[in-house]
Amino acid sequence: MTKTISLPNGRFWKTQTQALEHFKLILNKYSNEDVISNKNDHDDLVSLLMYYDSALEENEQTKCGSGIDHFKRQNNAELGWSTSGFWVYRTDGSSIDFSYIKAVKSIPKSST
Repeated sequence: MTKTISLPNGRFWKTQTQALEHFKLILNKYSNEDVISNKNDHDDLVSLLMYYDSALEENEQTKCGSGIDHFKRQNNAELGWSTSGFWVYRTDGSSIDFSYIKAVKSIPKSST
């Protein structure tokens, strides 16, 4: 059985594989340290984080936090990884990395 992905902004994919490919393409459009500048890319990432946060347990820290200011593509070497990924920069000045793969594969509470 395939899992459809439906984000709060109305974006929809028939399979996780299609959604994963979409976000991989976004990541690959940018170089490390680039701000995600395309409005549609930014909006899709905001919606993906909302989707991801809706799957968290009550005591888990949300990725959206106090609100989203912008996203960047960054190398995750400081976290012990040799890959690049998305980082969300919040309105309170904090930032955190997130895995678009984990986000796409999450199961929002409203779906259970």
